[in-house]
Amino acid sequence: MQNGANTAGGVPGWRAALYIRLSKEDGDKAESNSITSQREILGEYLKMHPEIVLYDHYIDDGWSGTNFDRPAFVRMMHDIEAGAVNCVIVKDLSRFGRNYTDAGTYLDKVFVRLRVRFIALNNGLDTASEQMNAATQCISVGVTNVINESLAATTSVNVRGTLNVNRRQGKFIGSFPTYGYLKDPQDHHRLIIDDEAAAVVRMIFAKFIRGRSILGIARDLNEGGYPNPSAYKRARGMNFRHRGQTDSDGFWPDSTVRRILRNEMYIGNMVQGKTTTLSYKLRQCRAVPQSDWIVVEGTHEAIIDRDTFDRAQALLNRRVRTAPQKREADLFAGFVRCGKCGRMMQKKTNQHSYGTYGYYRCVTGGRLMAHACTSHSIRIDRLEEAVLTTVQKMIDTAIEMDSLLQDLGRQLQRQVQRDCAARQKNSHIQEREKLKGMMLELYPDWKSGAISREEYLALKESFTEKIASLERRIGALEQNGEDTVCEGENEFIRHFKQYGTLKALTRPILTELVEEILIFPDNQITIRFRFADIYQQTLEQIRANRDKIKTA
Repeated sequence: MQNGANTAGGVPGWRAALYIRLSKEDGDKAESNSITSQREILGEYLKMHPEIVLYDHYIDDGWSGTNFDRPAFVRMMHDIEAGAVNCVIVKDLSRFGRNYTDAGTYLDKVFVRLRVRFIALNNGLDTASEQMNAATQCISVGVTNVINESLAATTSVNVRGTLNVNRRQGKFIGSFPTYGYLKDPQDHHRLIIDDEAAAVVRMIFAKFIRGRSILGIARDLNEGGYPNPSAYKRARGMNFRHRGQTDSDGFWPDSTVRRILRNEMYIGNMVQGKTTTLSYKLRQCRAVPQSDWIVVEGTHEAIIDRDTFDRAQALLNRRVRTAPQKREADLFAGFVRCGKCGRMMQKKTNQHSYGTYGYYRCVTGGRLMAHACTSHSIRIDRLEEAVLTTVQKMIDTAIEMDSLLQDLGRQLQRQVQRDCAARQKNSHIQEREKLKGMMLELYPDWKSGAISREEYLALKESFTEKIASLERRIGALEQNGEDTVCEGENEFIRHFKQYGTLKALTRPILTELVEEILIFPDNQITIRFRFADIYQQTLEQIRANRDKIKTA
């Protein structure tokens, strides 16, 4: 490095940049390292060295020292390269940076090439000093930078550990709250409902369950003039910016609608730890597997009730596709499967002399190989009639069961429901193991060409989500034990009984009551209802205790 000042046209030899940095990593040293403290110390140094004149202050407040893309640092380097600055002064080397490799590159190469004098007051470092030869400087700076980087690494580990402890305690630690919520002014680790945004979230769920497509909901929001979450947060004064989104982009993409529909935060569960940085040196984020997310239930007020959320997840898992020009999903979209091969049947339209009608057909044989399945079909109007009749019978059954249970003694009724909870847990375990087995069979099917890569990935994601949901339910049943027993109506009765005089099917009703519809080659229809395990358990208990039921 140079040992003398440059002079040109009477301009003072040393034109100094006073670089100041402070970040949260400074911990209990924040006061001694404060912006004000650093500015005063550097200012006093300039008073004692009149040969150095101030060019400008460069202050990075709240920026980590492990990276060198800090705004003020970047501005300072521009001024250095333009020749306006040829001297950099810092309180100590840790203020300059905590990354050993990058700090060494700037001091040993970049500043040497640009003939920049560097002064670190607390370290006694001045590259223009005659007492500091190259060897001494290299050893001194190198050792100090290694210590600073080690400190940064240790701090990073400690900070991550503290953050994870707070996450597991259900404390919100993000910079910006989830759309629909605000940070509690009294406790920033707690979320409270933002009524304006929460109304939009409720509207999104309601529209989706009523049959609106995700793309249709996004268009409704854009046409209604609702700002998307990023624009909404900025309008409320938050310095929020989403990756890949321009400042002028206030529109709702379908991906944002889908993300809201998937977010457990809206049922009162704190979901955190979904991403992590690659290392303390790199701020690049990577996604964390869903199984490793930190989820704490019941930490804040829910915007969406659990039943509505579960119905939305059931719809999302069906992978329903809606034509771009349509905003409403078809009544049976995502419900109708072939009873023989198990694949989704495709909706088609037929024009006949007496009119146009829609039908569902199994296309497995045509897509894979002729003997894979038969090309059977069913007309939609006939399917709707059959499903409506069957649903009406199940509603009548629910009403009758409710009447019988009302006649059971309270103790017997509690026993009925306690047994139901135990059997429900066993049912969930069996379903989970079944799904795991189906997941194992997916990869060979893909490799053999039986399914496409897109189908493989979609089915794998769907199975993974269902398994995770079942494991949460099993965990809740194991944790609560006998407390799981519900008072009053069970889930089967509650959901079916409310539609006592059902005259026509709608998609919301279908989503609430039906799991799937199987169509067999002989035109046989099998409807798998939701809450089937609870229905069966309740039926068995009623039969077993028939003699204890008090008749009027």
